[in-house]
Amino acid sequence: LMVAMEDYEEEGQSGLTQHLGTLGLVSAEDSPKPPRAVIFIHCDPGANLEYLAEHGIRINQATGRVRTAFLPLTSLGVLSEDPAVQRIIPSQYMRLRMDVAPGKVNLPTFATASGLSGQGVVVGVVDTGIDPNHPAFRGRILRLWDQVLPGPGVPEGDYGVELRGPMLGVSRDTDGHGTHVAGIAAGADDVFGGVAPGADLVVVKSTLQDAHIADAVRYIFRVARELGRPAAINLSLGGHGDAHDGSDSLCQIIDAESGPGRIICCAAGNEGNANIHAQVTARRGRRRTVRFQVPAPIGSRAVRTGILNGWYSGNDSIR
Repeated sequence: LMVAMEDYEEEGQSGLTQHLGTLGLVSAEDSPKPPRAVIFIHCDPGANLEYLAEHGIRINQATGRVRTAFLPLTSLGVLSEDPAVQRIIPSQYMRLRMDVAPGKVNLPTFATASGLSGQGVVVGVVDTGIDPNHPAFRGRILRLWDQVLPGPGVPEGDYGVELRGPMLGVSRDTDGHGTHVAGIAAGADDVFGGVAPGADLVVVKSTLQDAHIADAVRYIFRVARELGRPAAINLSLGGHGDAHDGSDSLCQIIDAESGPGRIICCAAGNEGNANIHAQVTARRGRRRTVRFQVPAPIGSRAVRTGILNGWYSGNDSIR
């Protein structure tokens, strides 16, 4: 965030171009307002941060140890100096991940033997949206929070718009991934039915930033709680911007929100064969080298880019 702020101060909007693919930046070239970043804030659980609105900082939750917010880059210093704020972490984009193998997990046999269909359960899908007119979901989409469309938002975040009934069609799944995932989870079809064809759906069309995914998890569980139903949320997505040990902000929120009757299922194993991790032991005063290959440009991207994350004990000092 500090680097992005410095680049913005030195070069204006053009200085943020290199950060748009990695940080959750909201930057409108024609807007007089300073660009904003989507962030996580780690703070005292009961801290009152409402006064930060004076500096254009929008906090999405009034309580909690980890919250999400919109931060104008020019207000980073103000937020950093707040004594109640322990950490400020920029939101990152995650990638869609999904594999399908119902036969290999014996789903047909299980469904026949158990007689379970998901009836009375809320299936939550946080993804690219859903095709509300698809016959596999007819009459079973209870609510849809489109985080991309402009609107008044929901209690979990004052952005996007919540849709119900005839208004569901306002939201579009232009990618198709979310509709595919929803079909796997809860599609009702004699031939291509999903795991829980009797369940109802609460869908979030997400920006795919991890902070907004956290808001989506809170939203779905709140709706299910109001309906008096258990809920299972599917996250067919992932990323590599954290240590993969459960300490990142999204995992902390998932741990806090899940429990009996509140289940979260995440994609796992899609990149198991990808050679993207390395581990070394560096002795005191010694140097270690790791070789890596910068991937070739994809499509119209003319610049070869590689992003490396290094994770080590907080008791160590590494240069």
